[in-house]
Amino acid sequence: MTTKTIIRRDFLRAGLTSAITLTIGLNLVSPLSHAAEDAPDYLTLVGGGQGGAWYLGAAAMAELAKGIWPDISTTVTPGGSLANLQGVGRRKIDIAYAFAMDVTAAQTGMLAFEGTPIKDIRAIMSTNAAYLSTVVKPEIESYKDLAGKAAAPGSSGMTGLATFRNVVKEAGVSDQVKEINTDYPEMSGLFKDGIVSSATVIGSIPHSTVNEILSTSEGHLLGIEEDLLKLLIEKYNYERMVIPKGTFIGQDKDVITAGSVTQVVTHADVPEEWIYELTKATWENRNRLIQAHPAYKELTKEMVMTGIRVPLHPGAEKYWREIGLLTGE
Repeated sequence: MTTKTIIRRDFLRAGLTSAITLTIGLNLVSPLSHAAEDAPDYLTLVGGGQGGAWYLGAAAMAELAKGIWPDISTTVTPGGSLANLQGVGRRKIDIAYAFAMDVTAAQTGMLAFEGTPIKDIRAIMSTNAAYLSTVVKPEIESYKDLAGKAAAPGSSGMTGLATFRNVVKEAGVSDQVKEINTDYPEMSGLFKDGIVSSATVIGSIPHSTVNEILSTSEGHLLGIEEDLLKLLIEKYNYERMVIPKGTFIGQDKDVITAGSVTQVVTHADVPEEWIYELTKATWENRNRLIQAHPAYKELTKEMVMTGIRVPLHPGAEKYWREIGLLTGE
């Protein structure tokens, strides 16, 4: 098979867990009753963990939506990648940030969505890469070395937790690793106090949680061996990623890992014109997203269609064709 490698520095040269839900007020009883001819006064956008790229990107999109439709209102509540997609499927969420691997699994009924596919999920764009980043104690040299150890891979509903479980399963040690499930803010203390030997996140780099751990504790970034990575790509829709040396505190070499890209998605019932306008505003004002978080420097012409394996929403397709980023059938 052909393996695609994504290196963060290449994106930058070329140019949306715990999560947030930004609710921007649809003049309707439920998200199922959209009226295409009306401007929305209520939309639901779901981002990522507070302070992270998804959270700030969703907040920026909410601000842009306010510029399109001045009468809408906004609120903020929690969400998460897998939960976000489930919310889209239930029509509780109109626009969600999620990982491409989860989006593909949701639309095709694979993995976590086996038996419950979300057939009407629609893509809007890909925005930036997401990297599996696992920081470990000095004596840990592979995921197999976590056998008999405790790990902090995230809490329920976080893609980092699901990814960690996939990795240790394929490494053959899933039944030998003790999980301590917690959110990002607690990971540093658990690592520093020696309660866990590893902490795992998935997202933009450098991730603040990993650098916080490395600033207070001795440890290093853990890579994934090529044979193990090949299995993960084939079975779980991951991409091969490279975290360049110098990304994290004390990182003196490139680290090969698994990852995905962030995608902004919606469902088929959201009116075409709404998605067209929001897609247009986001692309034309992408510097606003970059101001919100540097990860959006990766939102380039090359990134927009990266990793999209589900149908595009007609509104997004219309805009991308209009500006020449999508051609052909």
